[in-house]
Amino acid sequence: MAERNRLQTLAGTLLVAALVLVFLVPAALAQTDQEPTNEPETQSDQTVSQATTPPPPPPKKGPDAGPFSKGKVRVGFYGGAGSTYNQTYVILGAGVGYYLLNGLEAGVDVEGWILQDPTFWKVTPQVRYVMWKMKSFKPYIGAFWRKTFVTGDNPLHIPDYDSYGGRVGIAMNKGRSYLAVGAVYEKFNDDVFSGDTDTWYPEIAFWISF
Repeated sequence: MAERNRLQTLAGTLLVAALVLVFLVPAALAQTDQEPTNEPETQSDQTVSQATTPPPPPPKKGPDAGPFSKGKVRVGFYGGAGSTYNQTYVILGAGVGYYLLNGLEAGVDVEGWILQDPTFWKVTPQVRYVMWKMKSFKPYIGAFWRKTFVTGDNPLHIPDYDSYGGRVGIAMNKGRSYLAVGAVYEKFNDDVFSGDTDTWYPEIAFWISF
């Protein structure tokens, strides 16, 4: 009888212990899952965190002057027609310029008044401002000083001479190139044209900007 009672007591103790384990172990495991960890973020975690942060907006850009922007180089070719000494000349020339500011160019052109005698070769330092903010047609205005060399058959013995003047016109650009059409006024320092001290003539120029 005593042996039977000890077995019943042992069985009851084991049953109680089993019930305690059944209820306590799951609760302890749940509490462990909820506790925060103090481990540092891994590189992958930081990458995900950074990826979710939106980038700052790009800085706003000012208006683009295109081929007339500061620092651009202008290479030009132009032509026209002019009259002097009762003769009509074909004018061909080329030049290069540098934009000091948006629309403001300083440069030098070389042109020849050809197909008649005498022939006139002109070297022209100049400044020009293009109103680049205009949409389709961009007006321009400029001023120049010029040194003219007289060559060829020169029966009137016309000397080399200096002059100065200005130009106005419009430029139409597409990409890096643009076409300019305008008029030039030139005033002569010396009386080399028998009282004709100034002249007007048209010009057509083709410019490329780099």
